[in-house]
Amino acid sequence: MKISIAIPTRERGQYLRHSVQTALEIDDDNIEIIVSDNASSDGTKELMQEFDDSRLVYVNTGARLSMRQNFETAFNASTGDYLIYFGDDDGILPKQFPYLRQLLEANRPDGLSWIKATYGWPIEGYGRKTGGVRFYRDNCFGAPKAFHGADNLQKLMTADVSNLRPVPDIYHGCLSRAYMLKTSMDGRTVFDSAIPDVNLSYRSILKDGHFIGVDHPFSINGYSPASTGGGHGAEQNNSSGTNSSKLFAKENITDPMSDVFPHAGSVPLAFFSTLETLRRNHGLEAIQPDYLSWYKYVRGSTRKNPALAEQIQGILRDHAEAKGIQSVLDAALQGPPQAKRSLQERFARAQGQLSSFRVSATEGGENTILTAAHMIDAILGQDFGAVLSGDMTSRLAWKEAKRRSKDFQRQL
Repeated sequence: MKISIAIPTRERGQYLRHSVQTALEIDDDNIEIIVSDNASSDGTKELMQEFDDSRLVYVNTGARLSMRQNFETAFNASTGDYLIYFGDDDGILPKQFPYLRQLLEANRPDGLSWIKATYGWPIEGYGRKTGGVRFYRDNCFGAPKAFHGADNLQKLMTADVSNLRPVPDIYHGCLSRAYMLKTSMDGRTVFDSAIPDVNLSYRSILKDGHFIGVDHPFSINGYSPASTGGGHGAEQNNSSGTNSSKLFAKENITDPMSDVFPHAGSVPLAFFSTLETLRRNHGLEAIQPDYLSWYKYVRGSTRKNPALAEQIQGILRDHAEAKGIQSVLDAALQGPPQAKRSLQERFARAQGQLSSFRVSATEGGENTILTAAHMIDAILGQDFGAVLSGDMTSRLAWKEAKRRSKDFQRQL
């Protein structure tokens, strides 16, 4: 069974070098690493030529495309039975990868979901808590559990997106090639809206499937000034420092496969647009969202940016008029915008912090996604294999991980 690891990239060679290396350190001959370069001009092609590994496949789009098209390019260049995507400032955990393969081969699910670790690149002037990784007790060594995509349908329809867990995913998750093609709109195009990973997650909920979820990290989500998600977040918060969301919007204009409405630099609006685009493209109009909940959720992203609020209200008004539900939008606009997190979610987050610890990723004077992968693998060790075999409890595995973490520099 071949597993493809796809890394779409665009003008981020300084991060990509380390991201690719995390995958190359996997001790597995039956993988391929696809680097799909979206016509970068920063020496990415020359960088890839420095690597000498037959498992590495480099493709170049030849002209600047949308993110969706670059994801599609990576898919078309791949040959694996299962695919994993992550970004060019992200990484995979090479020593945990054997357990990922073990779960896939034992269960042959439509997809495998996990909880990714999070690492902030220590770039001067960017971020507050960077250069390390926080370990959460409930996010490590959890036993695999089967679930159906449709289990999350009610949450998706009511815009309860922060609680879509576990959820099928291609980005820091794994889906089978057969499932991606089976659920596509034409049997060929696997990504059919602007946010490729959200597209596959929501599609897997709307069209269902059999999945495995595990509370254990197999990859690391890296955030940096170049991250598209970070650019959207900065725009929502009316802060500067990145233009990645504007580049994303500019590149989308060239894509002939457009979403129902623009995203306006808002993550919640992008989620809503993805859902509505999927319903249109796949003839799923019979599955009706709770528009009052979605309008309230989207409006919550405008609390810190009045100019963005006006722009988003215009987009929502156009949507409401097209659906004939102006009164629903009027009701959503009454009162203050919805808070990003409920009190219950904030309390759960605080509780999780109490049983966590944070460790620096510095190794030999460097601090990158690669050194973060080395540190996480060293702390997690091989205990997840023992948990899967029943030879060790997750509680004991966590205790051993905390013991091993003492060999590293702790962070607050």
